[in-house]
Parts: sequence; C-alpha cells; structure tokens
Amino acid sequence: MSIEQPITTSVTTLTADGVAARNERARAHALQHTVKTDNLIPATVSYQSQGRLLLVGPEDSIRRAASLLPKGVMPTLLVTESVHDAEAADLEAIFEATATLDALTLREPGLTGYLGQFQLTGFNGQGERIDLAALCFTPQAAANGEPRFDLVADLGRAPLFALERPPVGYLHLVDDVGLAERLAELCALTGIFDKPRYFRLDPEACAFTARGVPGCSRCLDVCPTDALKPVNGRIQIDPHLCQGFGSCASACPTGAIAYHQPDANTSGDYLFRLLKHYREAGGDVPQLLIAADNERERVEAELTRLPANWLPVWVEESASLGIESWFAALAYGASAVRIALGDDTPESVRALVERELASAAVLLAGAGLTADRIALFNPDAGEPVSGQTALALLDKPLKGDKRENLFAAFDALWQANEGRREPLAVPHGAPYGSVELKEADCTLCMGCVAVCPSRALHAVGHTPGLNFIEQECIQCGMCEKACPEQAIVLTPRLQPVPEARRAVQSLKAEEAACCIRCSKPFAPASMIRRIQQKLADHSHFQNEAAQRLLMCEDCRVKDVFAALAADPASQLKV
Repeated sequence: MSIEQPITTSVTTLTADGVAARNERARAHALQHTVKTDNLIPATVSYQSQGRLLLVGPEDSIRRAASLLPKGVMPTLLVTESVHDAEAADLEAIFEATATLDALTLREPGLTGYLGQFQLTGFNGQGERIDLAALCFTPQAAANGEPRFDLVADLGRAPLFALERPPVGYLHLVDDVGLAERLAELCALTGIFDKPRYFRLDPEACAFTARGVPGCSRCLDVCPTDALKPVNGRIQIDPHLCQGFGSCASACPTGAIAYHQPDANTSGDYLFRLLKHYREAGGDVPQLLIAADNERERVEAELTRLPANWLPVWVEESASLGIESWFAALAYGASAVRIALGDDTPESVRALVERELASAAVLLAGAGLTADRIALFNPDAGEPVSGQTALALLDKPLKGDKRENLFAAFDALWQANEGRREPLAVPHGAPYGSVELKEADCTLCMGCVAVCPSRALHAVGHTPGLNFIEQECIQCGMCEKACPEQAIVLTPRLQPVPEARRAVQSLKAEEAACCIRCSKPFAPASMIRRIQQKLADHSHFQNEAAQRLLMCEDCRVKDVFAALAADPASQLKV
C-alpha cells in the first residue's frame, strides 16, 4: 500500500492536469476561431452639443463650481435652493471670482431632455412658468431652433432627474470631491456624438394595450433611464435616452422590443458556434459566462482563478441576453450559464435578472435539471453542476422569435432529461400560464379574442366556440379585463409536456343560432337566448320586433325596410 498510494495519486493528478490543459487549448481555439458577426455599420442616433452649461443648485455651490470650470466656459447660473454653507471659508472668494455671472432664480424647476437638448422650466416671481433657455439665449440663437442647454451640472440636494441612470450630459454632484475634474469631463462633451440604436420595436407584437384595455407593462417597469413612454396607447422609446441596458428586451414576453446591438439571432448564432468549436477542439463541460464589455478587466482577472472550461461571452450589457438565450446555450451543449452583473448595475436591471433567474429555476426543474445550471456569476461559489453531463441537443442555431426559441430549447432539454409531466408553478408575474373559463357565464361574445395580442385565444371559425393555446399565452391580463361577464380567470403555470402546451384546447363550443329567414348561422344560441330574456318586457321588442332578434344582420335590415315600404306613412314616425 505504501508503494501503490503515491502511484495512484500521481496518475490522478496527471489526468486532471491533462484535462485542464486540453480545456485550455479548446477555449483558446474557440475564442480565436469564433468571429462575432455584429452589425459592422449599426444604426445610430446623434447628439450635438455646443457646450452651453447650466449650473443648478444653492448659490454658493454653483458659484464654487463656476470658479472651477475650464477656461472659456461661460455657464448659466440658476439658484434653486438657499445657501448650502454660509460659514464656508472660501465663500467671499468664490463670489468675488464669479461676480460677472448673474444668478437667476426660479421656483419648482423641472428638467427634461438629454445632451444638447436640455430644457428647464420653472416659475418666476410673477407666478408664470417660463423656459429658462429662451430667457437666457439671444433671439439669433433661438432662430436656429428652440433654445436649449447642452449640459447640466446639478448641485442641488435632490437631483432634478430622479432616475437610476440619468441622461447623457447631466451630472448630479453630491459633494465637492474631485469637483474640478468631474466638471472638466462634463464640459468636454462638446461636438457631435453618435451612439448605437440599441433596440428594435415592433408595435404590432406589443401587448401593452388593445382596444383601450390595458395589458402588459413589463418593459416600463424595468427601464432605468425612463426611455420608454406610453403614448396614445402604444409604447414609444426615445433612442436618445436609451442607454442599452437591455432589460426591456429581456422583460418583453413577445419580443416586441428586441435588442439590436447585436440582434437575438446573431447572438444565438455566436453562442452555437463558440460551443461547437470548443467541443471540436476536445474541450469538456463548457460553462458560459455572460459579461458586459465594461466589466471585462474585472471579469478576466477572476477568470484566471477558474478552470479553463469557462468561456466568456462579451456583450454590450449582461441583461441584453435573456432567458431564451440562456436555455438555448444549454441546448447547444453548455453545462452551465453564468451572468455577471457589475456593482454599478441599476437595481431595476438586477431585479429583472433575478426574476428571470427565478423563472429559469422552475423551467430547469421541469426539464429535469438542477437549478444551478443558470445563475449569477460568483467566482467564489466553486464548480457548479456536479454529476450532470451536458450534450449538444441541437444541430443548428435557433432562428425563431423569442418565445419560439425559448420553448424549442426547453423542449429539447425536457426530452433529453425525461422531465416532469405535471404543470409547474411559476413565479408571480411570469409570462406563462393558462386560462380557465367559467362556461356557464361565457356568452362567446369574443371580446377576449379581440384583445388577445398573441392569438392564444381565438375563435373556432366555422361554429361558435373559443379555443386556447397555452404556449402562446403571456398572461397579460387583457382577456380577463375585457370579458364583460367576468368569465375568464388567469392561471399562472407552465405545462412542461410539449404536446399539451402546444395543443389547441376547446374552452367552449355550442350550436349556432340560425336565422329564421335565411338559415344562416349568425350568433351563439346561448347569447340570443340571453338577449331574448333581457328584452322580453321591453316595449320596443314586442311582436314583429321580437322576431328580428332571431334574424341575421342582413335579414333584420330587410325586414325593417319591408315594413316601411308597405306603410310609407309610418316613415314619418321614425
């Protein structure tokens, strides 16, 4: 035993070292030979700034800031608060240094806009709300367009933009630490600047509202820049305010908002090829790490402490790849997916990712996999997913829409791992679920069908009836709100069995009421019976008029005009 034990340990160590070296070579090969096919000439939005700076806040603070500005910068000063520190030792000096600058005063200031297009309004001494830029700039400047400020330095106690990520060109300075340097960086934003247009919006696929019925607002709830606004019943995105966090695209259940830098199919194709090249080079159990480009230095330092089977995927923002991409990566052969979020990630974005991870955990369990297959990146958590192998289940990248890709990947994993068959309880607010119908109350008026944005609910067609497809339901709630009989109840869940989830379910079907004149089916029989009951005692629906309730729309009109033609004098009574 004293001789065999060292030999066994030596062989084991050699084998582990050999696997690590092979994985290292495979990772280098995959990263070198997998070329990203992002947009070479992406769509962009432009900002134009002439450097017109507005300093807002207590007079002592804004004058101190003005005294530290780079040479040649002539700011506009707006006093919105009382003096911050009346006992400051340099108070007299800064007022003397900025004596040539007039300080204006407005009450209840309101700021909107972005770099090159800031507008500040407030109440003057006469109680009139005025535009400060129009007051400050010459008529000649205003003739070239509406006068605006290009840059805003806010030194007030409470920021004028109460956003997790304020617009480009705005800076809230809460203290004097590095004040001169930060002001210099802000004032350097002069000229013409371009940035990518990060999103693609398909209004026809949006489930925000239909026929005045409110529905899904998931994107509005997670945008940290306030770039999304409801306008006349539709979601609109201001590309100048959007900073590309991708949370709206990840939250959107229909794919109406899609990340476009790069688009989802391009990203999916890259994941597929990266994993394929890694396997072809002999690599084992690849683990994907999704991280933002601006976190590259920190994440790469942490990767040096991890095994060589970790494959970094650099994206514009970590939240830009959503749950459909995570599951696709597993179906392409990744053993695990990790999402790296930086310390400066907005709380709304972090909360969204955590909600999506909670949904992913339910889907993973339903597919027969452990929840740690998809999680946030923690370099100290150790090696994930022990005891479960990873196989490439798909031989080509997915090219459908967001929901099609998610369920295609889930179904492949479910089938390979003999997943569960009972419905899964999903977290509150997740876009998966069923519709239960109180048949006795439903009149088949089809109000639910009229507002359903995904055709999860649809008419039978040839006879009165209501059908439902669970896979298409995003639980937006519009059908429930639109139903005049309150006969619809939403049931959050996920049916893991593909055939049952994709099947067309008949929620209700009945015979049609046929016209007593032409025999054409024109309405559900139960609806006509209910109308007859409600109008039985109405004076306008007696005798011949009552019979018209049993006619189709064409015969009803003919019957009315036939009576008028037979008795022309009766037309005077109409």
